[in-house]
Amino acid sequence: MPFVKGIDVSVYDPVVNWAKVRAQGYRFVYVRSSYGVDNKQTMMDSMFPSHWAGAKTAGMLRGAYHYLKAAQDGAKQAAEFLKIVKPEKGDLPPALDLEQYYNETATRKQFVENAEAFLKKVEQETGITPMVYSRAFFLREKVCQSNGKAPTWAANYPVWIAHWTYDYENTKPLEEAGWPAYTFWQYSGEKEYLDGITNQYGVPIPVDFDVFKGTLEDLQKLAGAPIPEPIKYTIMPGDTYEGIATKFNVNLAELLNANPQLVMTGTVVTIPPSAGAGFASSGTSGGVAGSTDVVATTGANTYSVKPGDTLWIIAQKFGVTVKAVAEANHLSDPNSISVGQVLTIPK
Repeated sequence: MPFVKGIDVSVYDPVVNWAKVRAQGYRFVYVRSSYGVDNKQTMMDSMFPSHWAGAKTAGMLRGAYHYLKAAQDGAKQAAEFLKIVKPEKGDLPPALDLEQYYNETATRKQFVENAEAFLKKVEQETGITPMVYSRAFFLREKVCQSNGKAPTWAANYPVWIAHWTYDYENTKPLEEAGWPAYTFWQYSGEKEYLDGITNQYGVPIPVDFDVFKGTLEDLQKLAGAPIPEPIKYTIMPGDTYEGIATKFNVNLAELLNANPQLVMTGTVVTIPPSAGAGFASSGTSGGVAGSTDVVATTGANTYSVKPGDTLWIIAQKFGVTVKAVAEANHLSDPNSISVGQVLTIPK
């Protein structure tokens, strides 16, 4: 069974070097956008804008998920969720997170009715069928009818199952009767680390790991994302796979999978799409790494600020810190950059 590796993040993963994550072979991410609704406004995850933009800049497929407060009106939560998240062509389906925390006093009836209201509202407004994230036992105990069976609407929505086996290749997740077979699987939860994800002090923190059940092309089709054409490259004297991967900014494992043959001068190899391939700059994406907006200079690059850019997005794009960019440009206020401003990017 083929799988595609991904992660999911929230405010609890405050610093993500998206280029570094993508370079390790992770192709998709689900980002928490919001949770519940308060005074008719959904509570937005404070890191959502940065994570949402950063993932796209690195060329990762991205999806947004909302944490349901089961005792609150599901349709209202959906309406406010859609004010925060504007799904674009190339984004993964939205997901609804169904969990016990902060829902300890919610009834089964509230879970079933408000989850259904949220899912139907999102589907009606976007034309996209959203997913349900949960554990099998929780679906069985809390998101069920009075007879213990799955709700009548359950079969209509794909499942992102949570079962922490810490191994997706040799095990299978527990699933619940009456719900579809899983599409995504969160197989590891907040016990393992990934290079490039830290707290605000630069200390590595554990992260959630996921897989998509299918091929990369299947995942791209699910998102409606463009499928970039691979590059052909003729091996030159002295070439190695490591050197070719570095030259084309691709993941070494993906390069090897695409070309299992020996490296020989004159052999034509396939270069898989690099980070950012097939994704155009738009809105708050902050552009695509490696675009022609970057100009090389002696010892540094210069970059022209685009609409939607923040210093954090720019720093992530070039794999440097916000502090380094601010100091290189003598910025006393990192929030003071303006469209068209030319920044020096330290190497």
